[in-house]
Amino acid sequence: MIKIWFLLVLLSVQDGDPLIYKGIMGYDSESKCLENGAMAEKFMMEMEMRKGTGDERIIKMESFCLPFDIFDQKKKTKEFES
Repeated sequence: MIKIWFLLVLLSVQDGDPLIYKGIMGYDSESKCLENGAMAEKFMMEMEMRKGTGDERIIKMESFCLPFDIFDQKKKTKEFES
């Protein structure tokens, strides 16, 4: 098993959808996940502003890095016929 850090961003908009969630990606370390979490929050806030959802006072956003064990996937090699 390999441990990854899964980035999850939660978003709530006043007078809108109560909860929106985006699973972003898995990272090999918590620090990389946290760095990308800050960038993902900024990007998502910009997208909400472009959509005209509102301003920062009515949007609540938070990112989380969750540890998760995944199976190590070895590439299958083709067996060649002789």
